[in-house]
Amino acid sequence: MMTPATLIADRKAIVFDLDGTLLDTVADIRQAMSDALVERGCAALPPDYMPPNLHGAFPGALMAMMAQQGTPEAEHEAVIAAYTRRYAERAHRSSRPYPGLPAFLADCRRRGVGLGVCTNKRHAPAVQALQQCGILHYFDHVSGCDTVARPKPDPLPLLEACAALGATPRQAAYVGDTHVDAASAAAADMPFLLFRSGYGSPLVHDYPIAAVFDDYAELWQADALPM
Repeated sequence: MMTPATLIADRKAIVFDLDGTLLDTVADIRQAMSDALVERGCAALPPDYMPPNLHGAFPGALMAMMAQQGTPEAEHEAVIAAYTRRYAERAHRSSRPYPGLPAFLADCRRRGVGLGVCTNKRHAPAVQALQQCGILHYFDHVSGCDTVARPKPDPLPLLEACAALGATPRQAAYVGDTHVDAASAAAADMPFLLFRSGYGSPLVHDYPIAAVFDDYAELWQADALPM
């Protein structure tokens, strides 16, 4: 397995997952879901609750949370509607880019690397989150689960991103944190970089991983970049 900086150094394009990869968004997701549950007369989520299935397409993550919390099935539709409104109202106030990310993105743009986002979040909230966190302008392409015919783990979102960025899958790389990201990259024949500081589980190791990293500073060590 090569170092992440060596792998990244000659990429024509880099595509990223969003939640747990570009942005730490769990606080906003957790609070919006907790508020939605309380609104519908259900118990609030614990303050340290870690939502399951954050890699799933909307509303899969919400369904997983409700199943885990024993939310009555009759309330599911209303809770999803309340969550959608509450999440929009929060306006990503607690979401943050991971340390070192903005500097890495700026360096990629300086070197002419095309940048994209493929997320199973819906497109509008994804764009809003990127904008609120001050990094939307770095990206040439953003897709959500509602802007592709088949979301991850299907390879289609990554293949469409590569086409939009003018690169083949082997000229690009996909950066993500979960097994769904890894499965999508494998199906697209695209090198996968695992961000271990995200929300993934050991299931990610069931798929090919080209390199692993814990901090974005690892991706642009000066001695690994082409002159």
